[in-house]
Amino acid sequence: MPNVDHASVSRLADIPPVTAGNLVVALLVLPLFALFGQTVVEIAPVAELATQWGIVVAVVGVAISVEEQSFAGIGFRRPTWLDLGYTAATVIVVLLVFAGTDPVVEALGLPVTGDAGTMATGVGVGVALAGAVTTGIVEEILFRGYPIERLLAYTDSPFVAGGLTWGVFTVAHAAVWPVGNLLQIGAVAAMLTVVYLRRRTLFPVIGAHSLVWALAVLGQYYG
Repeated sequence: MPNVDHASVSRLADIPPVTAGNLVVALLVLPLFALFGQTVVEIAPVAELATQWGIVVAVVGVAISVEEQSFAGIGFRRPTWLDLGYTAATVIVVLLVFAGTDPVVEALGLPVTGDAGTMATGVGVGVALAGAVTTGIVEEILFRGYPIERLLAYTDSPFVAGGLTWGVFTVAHAAVWPVGNLLQIGAVAAMLTVVYLRRRTLFPVIGAHSLVWALAVLGQYYG
C-alpha cells in the first residue's frame, strides 16, 4: 500500500453527510449491537441473525438508492477463477495464523476463548452454521466492501481506506473477544483487508471468512 499523506486524510472532510452517516452505520452499529447483547440483554440467535441482515440491507439500500452507487461500486464485482484461488489461499493462511499465534498468545498468558462469537452454544448445528455464513457475508460488506470503496472514492488512498476499516473492525471485536483472540483477529483482518484491496471484489473475502467460521463451528460440535 502507498504511504498515507496529509492530503488523503484531509479529503475525508469532503465526504457528504449521507455517505458519512452510512459509513457510521456500517462501521459502528453492528459492534454496538453485539455489545448490547453482551452487556444488557441476551438476544436470541435467530433475532441476532435477522438484525445483522437488517443492518447490511439498510446500508446497501442507502448506498444504492440514495448515494446512487452500483452494486459493483460497493464491492459486488464479478469474481474470476483467480478469486477462487485467493479464497482457498486465504482460508489456509488464516488457519495458519491462528495455529501459529496460539503458542505466542499462550506464552504471554493472554486470555482466550474457543467459542466467542461462534453462536455454537445452546443452538443446533444448522443455526450455528447459518451464523457462520451470516458473519462472513455481513462483516465483509460492512467492514470491507462498502466502507473501503467509499473511502477510496474520496481519499484515493488504499492506506487510509484499508487502515481505517481494519482499525474499526479490530476494535469492534473487543465487544465479544478477549485480548488473546483479539490479537489474532487483528492479524486476520489485516490479511482480509489486503486481499480485498488486491482483488476489489467481496467474493474471496466473504468465501474465506465464511469458511473459516464454518470450520470453527464444526470444530465446536464435532472436534
